[in-house]
Amino acid sequence: MRKIIIIFAIILLTGCDLPQQSAEQAARPTIILPTRDVDEAIPTTLLASTEEAISATPEVLTPATQALVPTETVPPTETPPTLAHLATGQEVIIIRLEMFDPLHGWALGGDSAHPDNIFTTADGGNTWRDVTPPQPGEPGTLHAAAFFLTPNMAWVTYSTLNGPIPPYPVVWNTVDGGLTWQPSQLLDLSGLEQFYASHLYFVDENNGWLLTHVGVGMSHDYVTLFRTQDGGLSWWRLLDPYTDGQIQACQKTGLLFLDAQNGWLTGDCGGVMAGVFLNRTYDGGVTWIYIDLPAPADDPLLFDVNTPAACGGYDLYFFDPAHAVLGVRCTLYLTSGDATFANYLYTTSDGGVSWQSTSYPGGALQFVSPQTGWALSREIYQTNDGGASWSLLNTVHWDALFDFIDPQVGWAASYADTEHALVQTSNGGGHWTMLEPVVVP
Repeated sequence: MRKIIIIFAIILLTGCDLPQQSAEQAARPTIILPTRDVDEAIPTTLLASTEEAISATPEVLTPATQALVPTETVPPTETPPTLAHLATGQEVIIIRLEMFDPLHGWALGGDSAHPDNIFTTADGGNTWRDVTPPQPGEPGTLHAAAFFLTPNMAWVTYSTLNGPIPPYPVVWNTVDGGLTWQPSQLLDLSGLEQFYASHLYFVDENNGWLLTHVGVGMSHDYVTLFRTQDGGLSWWRLLDPYTDGQIQACQKTGLLFLDAQNGWLTGDCGGVMAGVFLNRTYDGGVTWIYIDLPAPADDPLLFDVNTPAACGGYDLYFFDPAHAVLGVRCTLYLTSGDATFANYLYTTSDGGVSWQSTSYPGGALQFVSPQTGWALSREIYQTNDGGASWSLLNTVHWDALFDFIDPQVGWAASYADTEHALVQTSNGGGHWTMLEPVVVP
């Protein structure tokens, strides 16, 4: 099972008219920064400080074939400094992690100013090795999009959110846990004025996709989809906003592939379009088919064009080619001007041909099996019957991006205001213990 990778930056491209923060999010409780009781707290001081970075960088392997330079994408005449590593012994902020077992995993993080380095751990998150690839660029100006296939194999690319196109647009690949990195050919960014990479996804060591955002306007989130079939050494533009209009409408929230041909794309139209943005492909992403998701049984008019509601699809998980879950989050606008919120868990057992729905408590969804999953916000719920019922495990006073590897063991990269902490649970989220991650050689 693979899950949609969540990227930790909000797409705020110039001129964006994508959905604004919901009233539910805006009405979150006041953040309380307690002492060090980690069930309801994060530390009151940042876990990282800026120190002199070590000068060593991973070895760069020369690609086996000479890079093909796109017409309007040329390498810089002078190589700028590469992204620096954190110093050994420095505390590190973890902003996203993906663990593969109780000991081994990857993370994005860094210090408070530069949170897009790449790290690996071999002791459950207590210590981390900074294995950031030698990407040229100014610290603090680049955003990382990464995909972690195994404890040793990963890909990462760097782009800018609101700035110019990066001077060295490549996808880095490692097969030895970040000891060495190999850059791809330069991505073909000819004709593009913006380039923000949000989703990398691989189904095996060869087949992968890269979704990039290249502009917004008129309720559209214009994207380019790249594909590789050689492990990321070379990429070609599979779909282009200038020649293809199939998936250009609405904000994209997730990309997932089951194999080299079958994939899914989720999104949120913010009420501009009725229903839920959900598309699938049978040919590796060349063409996409809109899936008309049925309205929930308890609100059959929710997806009607005349219903004042905004619904989006999030957190798609496939456990095998037949069984999957999908989260649908809706804002319902009342005549008084207020809004209410509804959250639905959709399930399929026939590969997405038909879907059934039930309500769930809301928040981000994570599942480790068809039966066991979580609804994650400041209230942490767990289900052990596929979403038929939910139990409240804990109420915390911090936000987080979570990662569970089984029904009991998980981590959370938590934050409140400018404070960050890495916490861990061994009982499914009922209690959290704070870690103090540091950089090791």
